[in-house]
Amino acid sequence: MSTTCEVPDVGPVVLAISKRAKHLRITVRPDRGVRLTIPRGVSLKKAQQFLDSRIPWIKKHMRRFEELQDNCERVPLPKISRTRARAALIERLEGLAELHDFTFNKVSIRNQKTKWGSCSAKNNISLNVNLTRLPAELTDYVILHELVHTRIKNHSSKFWTELDAYVGGGARALSQVLRSYTLPM
Repeated sequence: MSTTCEVPDVGPVVLAISKRAKHLRITVRPDRGVRLTIPRGVSLKKAQQFLDSRIPWIKKHMRRFEELQDNCERVPLPKISRTRARAALIERLEGLAELHDFTFNKVSIRNQKTKWGSCSAKNNISLNVNLTRLPAELTDYVILHELVHTRIKNHSSKFWTELDAYVGGGARALSQVLRSYTLPM
């Protein structure tokens, strides 16, 4: 269940009550705005107090996204053949997995609107067909990112250190470069 409230100097904030959440959590995303996840059993008054106490943090992150957006030129992506893209991505995934001794369960290639890739709890890897439109270095970065998730299921410092080992360092910088590419709508 969710509702939206208007917060001065921030704008609309989605308040989402979650059965699975254990803690109050604020997320700020350039594509989805500000969201406050509220665990069941936490009062709206307590959630509002938490939100009010985090307004400076929210504003800081909103400014950061605006700066990134202002500084990033969006790079248009070339056309692709879905059949060739699928074959190329599966071949590259299997090659990198074998080279670095990773194992995964299943692979799916999809035309996703918001993600370049994902790895499920069961080590099923999903890759965006549009990865083949990116420079090879970024395609490999995304594939290796998901392969590292077969071992480390979060984005902890341990995750980034391991990913750095496979991409030759600079994983976070590659992540920033990837953000300059826009997924087709």
